[in-house]
Amino acid sequence: MKGFDDNELVPFPSGNFITRNILWNLGAYYEFFSNARIGYNSLTSFDLGRLEGFETSKPVFYRTMRYRMFPLETFFRLKPKIELNFTLTPIWGRGKITLETKPSSGGSEGRTITDDWNDLFNSFGDDNPVEQVSSDNNMKSDWSGYSGLIGIRYYLRPWLGLDFKTGFLNNGYNKDLWRFQGKRVIGPDLTINDLPVFTLKLIYGLR
Repeated sequence: MKGFDDNELVPFPSGNFITRNILWNLGAYYEFFSNARIGYNSLTSFDLGRLEGFETSKPVFYRTMRYRMFPLETFFRLKPKIELNFTLTPIWGRGKITLETKPSSGGSEGRTITDDWNDLFNSFGDDNPVEQVSSDNNMKSDWSGYSGLIGIRYYLRPWLGLDFKTGFLNNGYNKDLWRFQGKRVIGPDLTINDLPVFTLKLIYGLR
């Protein structure tokens, strides 16, 4: 994510293995045929930290990248406990960046969120009770894509299994298509197509 890691103007939190390499997955499948399933998966990458380089405030930065998938999966049993599978799925991706800011009040900088809140408190009889007010704003982007995965599943029990897959995510991400409070803005550079994807899931079945 060079839009964050190589940014020279804003010191974003340093990337690590969890925030750069792991997608946390939660999903459900329905077996509608003897060798086919449909389902839903939500894969999420996140990052959290404080932006220490800001002069007037040190806002909390929170980023999520979510890949919503609607897979169609075919499979066959190689052995009673071993299954081979193949998955194709469209992707609805969403990126979200949130800054929890604390703007300073008054002075030559003009009217702030704090001034508006204090005017409200003054109308209740309270004399300027706050010096800072948190403001939570976020920017968002949506895109489409598709994915193909091949995998193998081992059944520990008839209702419990381990599933390993590998494949690709092809995303139509465009940094010029971010939105902030109804306006089009430019977002970070992201390279989210080039790396292979590996998934490891614990599968629990209901009848």
